[in-house]
Amino acid sequence: MGGHMPLLDKPVLDRLTADVGEESAVFLIGSLKNEINRTGDALEALAAKGELEQVEIQAHALKSAARSFGAMQLGETCYAIEQAAKASRKAEVDTLLVELRSISAKTISAFG
Repeated sequence: MGGHMPLLDKPVLDRLTADVGEESAVFLIGSLKNEINRTGDALEALAAKGELEQVEIQAHALKSAARSFGAMQLGETCYAIEQAAKASRKAEVDTLLVELRSISAKTISAFG
């Protein structure tokens, strides 16, 4: 999943920085990093309880945020989770959540 696309799409990140300014971009990236961790924890808890509709909603929200910051692999993984949850494929959701942990850590590290 996502191996063919960049972890971070630098032009998207550069555009964001140009649009909002360096200081705001740093603040927004910090907020996104917190959101990645918070949502990852929430997705795991929701999946453990079998609340796949909420998994779908949370994955969709993180997907959108990730893509707007150029975190393409994270966005793609969230999309896959969203689709698996929508189709009630719990085992697939669980597998993808393991992948999400790894990609989240790499993404946070790449943002610096």
